[in-house]
Amino acid sequence: VLIVLYVISLAGGTLGIIMMSQRLFQRWSQSVMTLLIINLLVLHAFLLLSIPFRLSYYILGEWKFGRFTCRLASAIIYLHMYATFAFYVAIIIARLLRLEFRKCYTAAWVGAVWLLGALVITPVLLSYYGTSKPHKPSECFQFHRELQEAHMVMANYCLIGILVAVCAVLTVIQLTVIYRVAVKYWPDISSHVEFRAQAKSFFFILVTLVCFTPHHVFRVYYIQNYSLDKDHKLLLYNEVFLAFTTMCCLDMLCFVAGISH
Repeated sequence: VLIVLYVISLAGGTLGIIMMSQRLFQRWSQSVMTLLIINLLVLHAFLLLSIPFRLSYYILGEWKFGRFTCRLASAIIYLHMYATFAFYVAIIIARLLRLEFRKCYTAAWVGAVWLLGALVITPVLLSYYGTSKPHKPSECFQFHRELQEAHMVMANYCLIGILVAVCAVLTVIQLTVIYRVAVKYWPDISSHVEFRAQAKSFFFILVTLVCFTPHHVFRVYYIQNYSLDKDHKLLLYNEVFLAFTTMCCLDMLCFVAGISH
């Protein structure tokens, strides 16, 4: 299952990046959406570069790239998930508040996400993640032992709470806006740009609900019960849900198809 999910993400994500890059070169614009799409492209590219390492491990059953590379590949998937979520939030808010002509807000948000990720979160992850417990050189992605640390449990709960809460609030707001716009322009709603824009914004909430939320919901159960996981079934389920988060890379194919852009 893990191999299938990662192969789909790698193939679909790579195709999406290539096709979206071609479209951006052909129809270049300096809009807020273009800026955010470019950043999503870069984010997805980083993740896709790490997937072959994961596939190698799951196919061969042995890690051959060193401990630092293991920690880096493990950290990238989380950095990608939360940074992607941050850019999705930016897209939704930009459309809700109609900030198309205020690119300074978007540029500030993008800069903050990259600076926070590059200068704070990444160094912290690489310095502490996977270092408190001994690991076999031939093993990777076995950092569940870190959950014995109280600060790791707290960090996980905080991230879960933030993502689920933000997603829930944005879902309610977006559905409310869509309902009001639909009532305003009924019955000819599909011909109005405002309705189509808000409907397309819901796509990003949908991706979050489908790709990110299941992992975080299961993560709560996993944290509370991992110590009882003697046969490592929960670990496998956790890895499957984590692998499913990479499916968000397929969003570029939806951009190309015009579903979300």
